[in-house]
Amino acid sequence: MLEIGGTATGTLIGERELVAKIEQKALQLSALLRELDNHPVVLDSGLREELDDVLDQVGCRIAATRALEKGAEPQAAI
Repeated sequence: MLEIGGTATGTLIGERELVAKIEQKALQLSALLRELDNHPVVLDSGLREELDDVLDQVGCRIAATRALEKGAEPQAAI
């Protein structure tokens, strides 16, 4: 079981639930970005920079998590 913050008491969830929760959030983010792709809006430069920063942060977070997960995998015997 893992404790996930974000609530006053935290939440204990299993690994399968954790992956399901991440998948759900990823699908929501993907749908929002697809909507933006399909119906582009002109953002002022400040909002465009803010969106770029958010997307960069998400990309960095994904890369960091992947690296940590790869490091946590059992190494095959050579």
